[in-house]
Amino acid sequence: MIVTTGGRTDNITIDRAKKIALSNECPYVERKKKSISMLKKTYRQDIIIVGRSHISVNPLDQEAPMTFHPNMAMIRIRRLIKNELDPFISATTLKPGMRLLDCTMGLASDSIVASLQVGSDGHVTALEADPLLHLMVSEGLKTYDTGIDEMNKAMQRITTANIDHYGYLSQLPNDAFDVVYFDPMFDESIEASDGIQNIHSQTHQTELSIGVIREAKRVAKRRIVLKDHWKSPRFTQLGFTQLRRKSSLFHYGYIDV
Repeated sequence: MIVTTGGRTDNITIDRAKKIALSNECPYVERKKKSISMLKKTYRQDIIIVGRSHISVNPLDQEAPMTFHPNMAMIRIRRLIKNELDPFISATTLKPGMRLLDCTMGLASDSIVASLQVGSDGHVTALEADPLLHLMVSEGLKTYDTGIDEMNKAMQRITTANIDHYGYLSQLPNDAFDVVYFDPMFDESIEASDGIQNIHSQTHQTELSIGVIREAKRVAKRRIVLKDHWKSPRFTQLGFTQLRRKSSLFHYGYIDV
């Protein structure tokens, strides 16, 4: 992949783009008024576009760019601030000071909610195997201004890693996290979930298996949680107790350790 800037830029944004390129060990390319299509034809690479207020990624094999926006997380955060219930928090039983490992970061909605819930004394680590998606989301978590101070701080506290979750789990000591969480791509299409559909082709996570869950049981001190389509066979196949929710297309399942 290569890193460039938006069409209209400034020195601050150019410097930021160069730092991002350096930290991700990929080339920085000056925009020079060239279109993204032209850059794709020239370099035949995925493109990271650093704008003044956001970062977007434009995969080589897709026309539409992807831009980080914590859309659903903002709605959920506002509810949490009002002490309203969140099904994810209920399933994970997260409390202030706890540690969560999100093995399938995606757009980080659940990681953001978890980070707010566990607070500054807790910790959230989020894993994403796809380098493009990881770069876009990890940079967005650092810089995106939601207008909600508590949410901004929660986003900035999240630690991210561009790694496959099985490889990461296998390196960890026993009881390294209180909760280990999985949200794999749904086998069934969920049309209402635009964010999931947009990142579907950019996600390369290891398929959940008995081996992965075995490692998760070793790493989790309290609970393993799975989010999946309500008809998914993974709940039964992998030994999760399914939490059924009427009128919801996805359910949570848990294994207490």
